[in-house]
Amino acid sequence: MTTHLDDELLAQWAMGEGGPDESGTAHLASCDRCTTTLAELQLMLGEMHDLPQLETPPAELWARITDELSLDPEDAEDAPVAPVTRLPEERRTAASRRFRGRTLAVAATVAALLGAGVGVGGTALLRDDEKAPPVEVAIKLDPLEGKAGAGTADLVQATSGGQLKVTASGLSANQGFYEVWMINTDGKRMVSLGVLNPSSGGTFQIPGQIIAQGYRIIDISLEPDDGNPEHSHDSIIRGTLPA
Repeated sequence: MTTHLDDELLAQWAMGEGGPDESGTAHLASCDRCTTTLAELQLMLGEMHDLPQLETPPAELWARITDELSLDPEDAEDAPVAPVTRLPEERRTAASRRFRGRTLAVAATVAALLGAGVGVGGTALLRDDEKAPPVEVAIKLDPLEGKAGAGTADLVQATSGGQLKVTASGLSANQGFYEVWMINTDGKRMVSLGVLNPSSGGTFQIPGQIIAQGYRIIDISLEPDDGNPEHSHDSIIRGTLPA
């Protein structure tokens, strides 16, 4: 029976607290399960650090609410004005799929080590003054044999690390959903970045330094809504980042 790396150890490596020794490096090189878990934890931490500042609603918001709902303004004066959070539908779906099974358990370990419970998929309103990072590499995503569709993948560098901005066209399946993957050039290892909205595209955090480790194939797959987090082996469009 294969012995996997300790969850807390993987969480510490994901947070940059030390790194794998010779035996740990050898295990990661041969264990898809631990490699994927480590990459997903790094992705989760990248998204946590990339959360923008919360926007607080204006003071007159309660006046408009009480007027709309015909409430007593005196009661509304005592109500706290809390920061508003909003998460796009495609990111909620991606987050719910990304952290399942063993990775969800390890994510809890990360939260414990950080000393705060952070809800998976939580985010906040983006500030209007935030600027998009410059594009470093742009590639085309072409359809595989017998498939239809097209797209682009732009590699950008944000303050939180590498990000992949993906757009697509001609993807119009009636069932299932599309998912973005980074596949290693060895053709065996892969990491899911999240669910792609074929209409609006999406921007995805790249975990750690996986591009330098050979994860350069950008793959968009059609996935059945069956709860299975593994790749469906139904790739639609694909491209490769330059070495």
